[in-house]
Amino acid sequence: MWSTLELLDSRQKRPNWKANGLMKKQWLHRLKHSAIALATILVLAAPLCAEDLQIAVTIDDLPIGPPGKHSLAQQQLITSQLLKVLVDHQVPAVGFVNESKLEDENGVVDPARVALLQQWLDADMELGNHGYDHLSLHRVDPELWMADIVKGEQQTRPLVEQAGGELRWFRHPFLHIGRSTEVQTKARTFLNGHGYRIAPVTIDNGEWMYGGAYADAYVAGDQSAMQILGDDYVRYMLEVVSYYQNQAELIVGQTIPQVLLIHAYALNAHYLDRLLTALQQDGAQWITLDQALEHPAYQRRVDGYTGAGGITWLHRWSITEKMDPSIYAGEPEVPDLEQLVQP
Repeated sequence: MWSTLELLDSRQKRPNWKANGLMKKQWLHRLKHSAIALATILVLAAPLCAEDLQIAVTIDDLPIGPPGKHSLAQQQLITSQLLKVLVDHQVPAVGFVNESKLEDENGVVDPARVALLQQWLDADMELGNHGYDHLSLHRVDPELWMADIVKGEQQTRPLVEQAGGELRWFRHPFLHIGRSTEVQTKARTFLNGHGYRIAPVTIDNGEWMYGGAYADAYVAGDQSAMQILGDDYVRYMLEVVSYYQNQAELIVGQTIPQVLLIHAYALNAHYLDRLLTALQQDGAQWITLDQALEHPAYQRRVDGYTGAGGITWLHRWSITEKMDPSIYAGEPEVPDLEQLVQP
């Protein structure tokens, strides 16, 4: 997984000091970094208050990901198991749909796959648009990207409205929101005009790497690899949540309601229960995406970041506000998963 520090391009790097006054400026620079490092240590060492851990759970790539890995019977089982976990923990999740996954190999919409989305609505979860074919705004023309969004609501919108709801959330595929402020503004204006609110992410992570490896083990019936990957996934995600709680303290100056991104994977059907239980034991409270976005931090600008990577909104805020990138130190990393499962 690329860290935020690795994703920052040359436009975010500090300029070199001019020769005049170099020694003085170097000394001030070192002093500043020492202060930032000390602040980071103090924040990391501070215990998190239980009442501060509020998380909105969002789940991408519905009905099931990764694409092409699972039979219809497996998709039905995974969906039922995942929804049971969410209902048991009383998590008001939003699931983001790629409608291309509703089609069979001939490109025809499969009613059985559409029924998987109906299960989410029957479980009182909300559905959002994740684009028809998960296109990156960084890799295709904005007009094609916008057409993909409209195409991605043909099945979902009628389902949501028949259930008495409203299709109102959009999640950028890959968290790619545009390589220029002009493209970002154009996309945001389009989304607003079509009644969508952008679903930000503050707890970004490498869960997708675990999810792909776990899907392969699941299809192969490799129980040993599944357990190793699942156990390490829970460990990793607990570290990730703690890291981003501390990042909020450093960047916003206070704890904020977080927005977690995970995917509709077999991994989460089997191990999300353990993760949610562990977070609840640390005091986590599950809130809606609406409730999370009521916090004023989510009104901050993000257009200062036009890099290639899809990164958390916390780091978009800090880059836009030209904070020192050394505060990103310590981001948890996904280990070599192939090596991890070796006997």
